[in-house]
Amino acid sequence: FSPPALFFLPVCTMNEFVLVVVFLVALLGQGSLGLAQADTAVTSAFFTVPNNLTYDEFALLYSVQGIVNKGGQPRLFLNTGELDLDFPDSDLLWKKYFEAQRNVRFESIDDLCNLLGHFRSQFNGVVLYNETDGYTLYPAMTYASLNSTLPMSNKMFETYRACLNLPVRDSLGGRFEDKFSMYRWAIDTLLPQASKELVWNADNYPNAVAQAKFTTIMSVDYAISQGAFVMNLCPLWKCQPKLCGTTRKATPKETELFVEIVEKSDDLVSVFGWSDPEYSYTNVTSHAGGAVFCSFSSPNLSFWDAISKYFQVSPVKLPHNDLGRELDPEAVYVMFETNEGDTPRILTSQFTSAWVSPNRGIVPVAWAIDPYLGELFPELYNFYATSTTVNDTFVNGLDGAGYVYLNSLGEKAAVYEARAGRVMSALGANVVDVGVAMNKWPASKVELIREYAINARKAAGGRRCPEAFLNACGTSYGQGINICLEDGTPVINSVCEGPKGNDTTNGHYLYYYRDHLDKKDPVGDFAGKARWAASHYKKPGEPLFLLAYGGLGLYGGHDDFFLFVQRVMDDLKSSGKFVVVGAQELVRMAKKQCKSKIKHGTSKT
Repeated sequence: FSPPALFFLPVCTMNEFVLVVVFLVALLGQGSLGLAQADTAVTSAFFTVPNNLTYDEFALLYSVQGIVNKGGQPRLFLNTGELDLDFPDSDLLWKKYFEAQRNVRFESIDDLCNLLGHFRSQFNGVVLYNETDGYTLYPAMTYASLNSTLPMSNKMFETYRACLNLPVRDSLGGRFEDKFSMYRWAIDTLLPQASKELVWNADNYPNAVAQAKFTTIMSVDYAISQGAFVMNLCPLWKCQPKLCGTTRKATPKETELFVEIVEKSDDLVSVFGWSDPEYSYTNVTSHAGGAVFCSFSSPNLSFWDAISKYFQVSPVKLPHNDLGRELDPEAVYVMFETNEGDTPRILTSQFTSAWVSPNRGIVPVAWAIDPYLGELFPELYNFYATSTTVNDTFVNGLDGAGYVYLNSLGEKAAVYEARAGRVMSALGANVVDVGVAMNKWPASKVELIREYAINARKAAGGRRCPEAFLNACGTSYGQGINICLEDGTPVINSVCEGPKGNDTTNGHYLYYYRDHLDKKDPVGDFAGKARWAASHYKKPGEPLFLLAYGGLGLYGGHDDFFLFVQRVMDDLKSSGKFVVVGAQELVRMAKKQCKSKIKHGTSKT
């Protein structure tokens, strides 16, 4: 290890020691980050977030972080610990990274009162809200975003008066008849002053899952650091019967406000935060011309943005790791793609800890990662792009430049696809996933995929970005499993419907994430599904490409993603010619197969 990485190891527990060693191997042993260690030290405050804060205190804390990290100044980093659902040790590992790679010096602050006092000079006063009405908090946070004022209820103002002694700049409590009149005022008054590139949604209402408000609020710091409009609206225009009942109800009036906010922003405005239910949120956002960036359980985004700007970091190109094997017409090629690739949360959590596993690299894996996040958080993005093994490959996570439903974009599709082509070309990404992992939601239509290729490549200056498409559940809607566009671009469709009687309502048939895998034998269960798919779709003398999709927090009775993949492949190899491939190897082989099909006149879209 380099000297900057050594000094902290003796103070770790044994479990922490193992985790840090693995993390540093990823940092230092598998290739340089391409970053020279900073000569000039950065001093930042370090605060461990108590998990017993009220929601209003969380909102205050993350507002403080957003304010002080504005303008490319990385002043405050938080350790969210168990509040981070994806990987509780994540923030502490990033702290070690910043100390070793960026020469950041952290000064610990022990409680919220002291933190407020420490940064008092950064605040322009207080905006009061009514903590019981459930809605004036959000324009108060928009005030924080626009004016660096702290959002506080009257109770909180009295509690923390001794820490701050700041003047009250405005008071929102009691000014509005209801939340709809409040949003009308906020849209007319605050939205025109706010960022046109970013809005943020809180997911704190009856239609959300119980824990959503505490996980989503973790990312409001980024919105505030960007001068964004902060809202708490549920865009559920109409309920699907199975998803609605006593607590979840349609919210058409909120949907209209949500659409207005998105439409009054720039084309493809980034909608951070979250909203339940997902299908309605993403559909409505796409129709309105925005792109979703799921950022619940995504701490410290304002710090990642600030440190990228402070060191003037630019995103590097993704490596093309291809093992170079020859295409075998008798083989069944299986690619394991990770999920959540459209989200910053998958990056802040080291892919829910999978990236720091000692078993990473034993088998090819296609890591889904949105290249547009490389533009937003290049310091974070570059960590992954520069620390791969030969078996780590990349897929542009859904749908290449922000999460959308391609079928719902309408006239905004060309603008979105142009952005996707531009970032894919700039960052060396060559395969994009455009499907939604639900067999009850239509896959992307072939004609829309064709238009995506044309628009993206035009924006990429004629370069073939992307070179291939992945389309979830296309086989459920009349598309062949491996098809080719007229120009030879492969489209790999996934299998979402298995044999009769098999329950696949939660997603793909070849879906290694859901707990419908047999907990007693998840490997055998998944391998059996792959065998069925091969027997159902494989043609003699023609290779078959199977997309295996899922998450890294495995629910099927196994605890390590890489060992699971390896055991599945060992099981499959015992009864046929099954080969696990990474993304770039699959693209090369599938393009070769498409070229052969076109030459022999057997290609069908």
